[in-house]
Amino acid sequence: MSLTFKVGLLFSVVVSTTVLHAADPVQLTRDGRLKLATAVCSAGREVVYCELANPTLYRLMKLNMQHRTSQPLHPKAGTSEFDPMFAADGKSYAFLKTVGVLRAAILIHDDMGNKLGEVAPGGGFSGLRSPAIAPDRSRVVYSFGEGGRQQLFSVKPDGSERQTLADTPGINNWPAFSPDGRTIVFGSSRDADFEVYRMNADGSVPQRLTNSPGQDIRPKFSPDGKRIAFTSHRDGNAEIYVMQADGSHPQRVTHSLERDDYADWLPDSEQLVIVREHDGWHDLFLVNVPARQ
Repeated sequence: MSLTFKVGLLFSVVVSTTVLHAADPVQLTRDGRLKLATAVCSAGREVVYCELANPTLYRLMKLNMQHRTSQPLHPKAGTSEFDPMFAADGKSYAFLKTVGVLRAAILIHDDMGNKLGEVAPGGGFSGLRSPAIAPDRSRVVYSFGEGGRQQLFSVKPDGSERQTLADTPGINNWPAFSPDGRTIVFGSSRDADFEVYRMNADGSVPQRLTNSPGQDIRPKFSPDGKRIAFTSHRDGNAEIYVMQADGSHPQRVTHSLERDDYADWLPDSEQLVIVREHDGWHDLFLVNVPARQ
């Protein structure tokens, strides 16, 4: 199937959508609890994810990929934690933590769990989302509601030197750095429907990468920087797609009757960990991503 769409106002791109045929997904967890977000770490040996522990508490869990066992990442955490994201080298990570009534902060830890920094822009927790650490750990990018818009900001790990990266109508969310730190991909509803965009790390030269009738959200660069995985609703339900880093050759990877979401890459750039929802159960699965056809 071929689609022609406009990129910016300058030129048109013809895109062929291909369905990838891979081995069946491998189930990694079997407890069925509500899960949100995945973050591969420890050179692919572990996956951190967010889980609903009880009706009032979200906690970060760490899955051992070899033994398929999970345990709390922060056993002593007494408030909700969510939206984990590791730096490209795996030596530090960021996450959101509730720090008061309807308030949240971004915490940055090293891989031993030691606190490196904190970003607390204020406002309600519902407006603070999706922290991402630059590969050199010099900046943290996040989504935050300010002035009636959900925008992207960049700060140093201590919260200083804030820069606005995206200030547009609609919602800008789910930022993720390229492995070299020069590019950020994100989802935006600036053109009414959610689509995937890319821009330079300083916010310049934004470029729309997708154009589909459904939402395209939660993009992640592959570790080799060649492809982007994202969640798309273009086929009527949430499925995982991959495309080239320039937005070309979008390819459907998963085939679920309900919902596949929250993809993150393993270091080989050939596999993804996802959250699959089926009959009210939510579990992690491992999905193979063949080379582009």
